[in-house]
Amino acid sequence: MTGSDGDFLWAGTLAPASLQERVQAAQAGGFTSVSMFPTDYRRAREQGLSDADILAFHAEAGVRLMTLDPYSRWLPGWDPPASATPDRLEIVSFGEDEFFAIVEALHLESITVTEPFGVRYELDQLIESFAAVCDRAARSGARVHVEFTPFSGIPDLATAWEIVRGADHPSGGLVFDTWHYLRGVRDDVLLEGIPGARIFAVQINDAAAEPVGSLLQDTWRYRRLPGEGSFDLAGVLPILARKDGIGSPGIEVLSDRLWQLAPAEIGRRSGEALRYALELAGGWAGQPISPPAV
Repeated sequence: MTGSDGDFLWAGTLAPASLQERVQAAQAGGFTSVSMFPTDYRRAREQGLSDADILAFHAEAGVRLMTLDPYSRWLPGWDPPASATPDRLEIVSFGEDEFFAIVEALHLESITVTEPFGVRYELDQLIESFAAVCDRAARSGARVHVEFTPFSGIPDLATAWEIVRGADHPSGGLVFDTWHYLRGVRDDVLLEGIPGARIFAVQINDAAAEPVGSLLQDTWRYRRLPGEGSFDLAGVLPILARKDGIGSPGIEVLSDRLWQLAPAEIGRRSGEALRYALELAGGWAGQPISPPAV
């Protein structure tokens, strides 16, 4: 995946859905690429689907299965807190062997790494660990994007960029999420200076003016589609869109309200929201955006 490579529907937008339902949603919204959770793979295999089955229904639909998200056991001393809920713990507990077996089985092109529990590390530890996971991913043919979240041990863009810059690995870059940036520390001067080729993917979403509940609750349950909230997307998206080599724009909206809809309707609304966001951005690295399916 070099630069913008179509438009991307992230799995969180249809978190309760099956892989097949996400493909339906992607088609309805005109999306060309999707991500998956490692738990999706585990459940698909439990349901009797083979690797060939999973690859086949994506290929038949013309939807690329590209990214496995998230991987959290790349950092030393991984130790979940007692407060971690079972569903959240399940998705971040995959070990290296199981996680990369999925990457290789499905020929996935990228992975997202996170620090999910708010554990703080020395910057040197983060850089060393990121370089190591980039090496491991490269052996599986995948690139790695690190995600910053304001409630985590990688709390902001500045920290994530120091990790990527310090590791200086050809397979390492950033995933930029508008929720994490605009709910956390906004630094447009820094963002302007980061090369587009080091931002491998962009997750676009919106939210209310103030968080609903805790930051964790707000991000996992109350995001909104672009244009339905109060985020300054018109101020941020053009900075990203004009960068040469920037990665795919996509929608990642974790929302209890959205999940009540049928998958195809979620896909349709997400496609409309992405096109709205890209109009705010003034286009995206010269790439056309796919029309919705008819």
